[in-house]
Amino acid sequence: MTLGRIACNLHAAVKLAIAMSPKKRKNTRLAAPFFLSTRDCPKGQINNTMIRLVTALCKSFLKELTERMIFQTATDEFSCLGKRCPKCGAKEKLSPHGEYGRGLTTYEDNKIVDYMLRPLRACCSSCGSTHALLPDIIVPHSTFSLMFMLAALVAYYERKTTVAEICNQFGIAVSTIYVWKARIALHKDLMLGALISQRQRAHSYVLELLESDDLSGILRRFFRKYGFSFMQGRSIQASQSRPP
Repeated sequence: MTLGRIACNLHAAVKLAIAMSPKKRKNTRLAAPFFLSTRDCPKGQINNTMIRLVTALCKSFLKELTERMIFQTATDEFSCLGKRCPKCGAKEKLSPHGEYGRGLTTYEDNKIVDYMLRPLRACCSSCGSTHALLPDIIVPHSTFSLMFMLAALVAYYERKTTVAEICNQFGIAVSTIYVWKARIALHKDLMLGALISQRQRAHSYVLELLESDDLSGILRRFFRKYGFSFMQGRSIQASQSRPP
């Protein structure tokens, strides 16, 4: 079954789950993650400390499900069975290896929401390495979710108020929004290619991401091509020694 076909099936399943009563919906699987190993990335750019879980993010998911729900579903559905170690490539050697705590700041219903998440770890019995399992709503080494970053950038580009007031609304420093502005410009060039990127304003590009029915596909292709996550700022070398 192709990736696109699986994503379509998941999208239909989510619509069905949303239409069900809360009591029934509680036991319904809302999404199933796709396994994407850092081993799929170019040599020399690989961060072997994490495994990304692609959750078939799309506009409908983001409107109906909180990011905490998407995170929890992705981690609940993950299985080590049949997966290869991102570091040594050994098959059938990964096993669950506990969890760790990390904060996640999201922006839901025009409000800042802070969650404490428990990402899972997997350990390879062949090489002894451990790997954090991170759904694609999480930007490695950042407490802010991807959707939070994009929402703040949309507010900045629309400029309905001052930059200081926008940053106060999102609870971030003024310097942070400019860091994200530079990062989205760089990653837009990487994603689209410099020539095409010059023809599209950053504002419209961010809006397209938020309205996309294949956001996870976009994130997956970026990660696979460059070996780091979209909107990730920390260098790969610097991130090797601490959990993402």
